[in-house]
Amino acid sequence: MMSSLSKVADRVLERFVPKASASADTSWWEYCYCTADWRKIYRLCHVVGGRTSCGKCENVRYIGC
Repeated sequence: MMSSLSKVADRVLERFVPKASASADTSWWEYCYCTADWRKIYRLCHVVGGRTSCGKCENVRYIGC
C-alpha cells in the first residue's frame, strides 16, 4: 500500500516541480600561480547556462604560497 502511494506522490511532484538542472550558475576563484614575493595570483571563473569561462590571472592575494 505504501509503495503505491509513493509512486502516486512522485508522479504528482513531477508535474508541479521542474527537474533540477545540472547547469546551475555559479562562480569560484581559481589559483593560478605564486609570484617571486610569495603572493598568490587568482582568477575568477563562472558557469553560466552550462558554459564555463575564466578571467585573466590578475587578482593578487597576500597569502603565503
